[in-house]
Amino acid sequence: MEDKLIVIANETYTSALALQGYLNSNGIECYLKNVNLIQPNISDNVKVQIREADAERAIKLLVELDDPGRGEHNVRRILVPIDFSEHSNNAALFALRIAHVYGAELKLLHVFNSPIVDLIPFSDAASVQIDVDLNFHTLQKNAKKQLVKAFEQIKRYARENGMDTVKIGYSLREGFPSYGIIDSCRRHKPGIVIMGTKGEGFRSNELVGDVAMDVAKEVNIPLLVIPEKAVLKDIYEVKNVLYAARLDDNDYAAIRKLAVILSAFKVNIWCINCTDEPENAIARARLSSLKDYAKKTIKKANIQFELVKGKYCAETFRGFISGRRIDLFAVTMHKRNLLSRLFNPSLTRKMLAEADIPMLIFPD
Repeated sequence: MEDKLIVIANETYTSALALQGYLNSNGIECYLKNVNLIQPNISDNVKVQIREADAERAIKLLVELDDPGRGEHNVRRILVPIDFSEHSNNAALFALRIAHVYGAELKLLHVFNSPIVDLIPFSDAASVQIDVDLNFHTLQKNAKKQLVKAFEQIKRYARENGMDTVKIGYSLREGFPSYGIIDSCRRHKPGIVIMGTKGEGFRSNELVGDVAMDVAKEVNIPLLVIPEKAVLKDIYEVKNVLYAARLDDNDYAAIRKLAVILSAFKVNIWCINCTDEPENAIARARLSSLKDYAKKTIKKANIQFELVKGKYCAETFRGFISGRRIDLFAVTMHKRNLLSRLFNPSLTRKMLAEADIPMLIFPD
């Protein structure tokens, strides 16, 4: 009986040809399917097939080709958007502890909304402009007063708890919260953003706060989201971490960044892929390749790899979080569809709320 053919990639015709040549040159027979025989160059969903028995070797070759170990992440600057709610202030204290461990700089950021006036009658424009200017300066003055107060509270907490070596600064921006945070990330290039959700200035959507989602979509920086009901622990009490693997190229960079971020702590990391076909050869090969990569490049972390059977991933992960006493949930965000391939957003939000744990989002 002939070996079963399986699809290892979907590519354009040109990329599929290059991949076929690469695999063939390394002793793996490779076949192309869905090629337009009349105009092959216009084919954009060519299936690259190999024998099932060659799956593990092929995945390892693809990992070497992609070189996923580039761009190791270091935490040197931490950005903390705050809105002066108790929850965002708690997130700032959590960030302070992380900054102290890594010797990182901590910057508090507050973005306040300025008034917008529409449809002003021409005859009233001058008087309205004066009112707007006065209102803007009042808002700016009040926002700065609150920000300085929060800054002084953080500084005092740092002094009283032996963390006075942390360099702490603050920044005040005007505009919409998400745009202000995104622009600050691009200007200051922090190593990580830590923020609470659903504070006084944050609305909640189906997954996490709207502001947090906007930031996660636009910046190429890890984002630590702390849900409103999360029970915050001291950073040293974080012992068990769950990484939701998607078994694609993004996992290699994400698992490395996760290990670097947590390198100062003794933690157990579970790298889990939820699938309704745990015996699938491609899934097993990709997980094995990820495990081999972690073994070679991450020396100190204790990482376990598992394929967990489950039809509904959010519920499966929620059960895993509860059963293994997970303290931190990490995931790579697919910007094109906002995690919709992996989760039902409403279930994810419910899972996080009930589990009471922070969520670490890596960009793809």
